[in-house]
Amino acid sequence: MVEKTAIQLTPTKIKGSKYLLIPKDLARLLEIEDKSILNLTIEESSEGQRLVYAILERSSNATEN
Repeated sequence: MVEKTAIQLTPTKIKGSKYLLIPKDLARLLEIEDKSILNLTIEESSEGQRLVYAILERSSNATEN
């Protein structure tokens, strides 16, 4: 069984767009760096819409451009 943990985030508005910022401690725990690549999926559930992020590449594995 997969353990689920939830945190509450408040959108941050920057130049008319809204962003969900990843807290530093969580980014460190998940090894998310500036060049990490994440995928966002929007899923429908009985509780409403759910944003699901997947880490595709961590920065140590990302290729340089």
